Amino acid sequence: AVAGAPAGAAGRSADRSRSPPSASGRMPQDIEAFVDQYHLEWWVAEVLGRLSLYQRRNVMRELGSMQGVRNPSGVVMTRVKQVCNTQELLTIFIDLNQLDPEVAQDLWGLTEEQQHAVVAPGIYIQNA
Repeated sequence: AVAGAPAGAAGRSADRSRSPPSASGRMPQDIEAFVDQYHLEWWVAEVLGRLSLYQRRNVMRELGSMQGVRNPSGVVMTRVKQVCNTQELLTIFIDLNQLDPEVAQDLWGLTEEQQHAVVAPGIYIQNA
């Protein structure tokens, strides 16, 4: 959900490596260990933390050996997209990117096909 998203979040700096949102609190240990083991980007941990336990375990179990993978964050996100429906992905997209409530409302007003087109290129907006 977008409740609590800061107004004007769309006007943030264009720093590609912006740090994780501080409001997210502590990440479950299984996610921290998985992210550390495969050197995943911080936002992948945030995505995993927003999945149901069942979805998260499915993603992590099926990707148990990613040593030597060129883009492990991309591999994880491909699997996440397989276990989530479009509405779940859109919810994560809105929350992770701290979109303004008006933008979120516009996204929810789109057809499912349009929503899918929004999240298909990537769940995390870099350089925004």
